[in-house]
Amino acid sequence: MGRRGIAIACTAGAVAAGLTVGAASAQAQAPAQTVVVSQPIGPECWAPSPHILDLPLHGGAAVRTDARRPGVFAVWGHGMSFFRYTVDTWVTIHHLPTGHIETFYRRWQPQSVDVPGYRIDNLHASGPIRLRIRSVTHGPVSLPPVICTGRAVV
Repeated sequence: MGRRGIAIACTAGAVAAGLTVGAASAQAQAPAQTVVVSQPIGPECWAPSPHILDLPLHGGAAVRTDARRPGVFAVWGHGMSFFRYTVDTWVTIHHLPTGHIETFYRRWQPQSVDVPGYRIDNLHASGPIRLRIRSVTHGPVSLPPVICTGRAVV
C-alpha cells in the first residue's frame, strides 16, 4: 500500500472513530425519556351530538400510565364540538384481581379544540382493569346515554 492508500485508510479510520465517539457522547447527553402509554377504551364508541349537525361525541376514553409511576394511572376523556353543551359522565373502574370497584362522576363540555374534556388522575391499581363509561348529553335534542366498555392493564 502506497502513501496515498495509507493516508486514505488513516483518514477513514479517524472519521469512523470520530463518528463513533460523537454518537456515544450524544447518547450519554440525551435526557431520559418518559414513557407514557395510552390505552384506548371504546375507540369505536361514538354517538351523535345533541346538536345533530355537529361533530359526534366520542364516548370512550384513554387509560394513561407513566413508567416513572408504577401502579398509578389516569383516565382522560375527549370530545370536540362546534356548539356548547354539557355532558355528564360516570366512569366505573373494576380492578379485576381484587374485585374493587369505584365510580367517578364528571360534568364537562366538549370544546372546539382537542383537549381533554375530563380527567381522573392519580388512580391506583396494578394489573388488569375493566372500565364502563356512561355519558349523558344535554342539549336541544334528547338522546339516549352512550355506554362504552373496555379493558386495560396498569
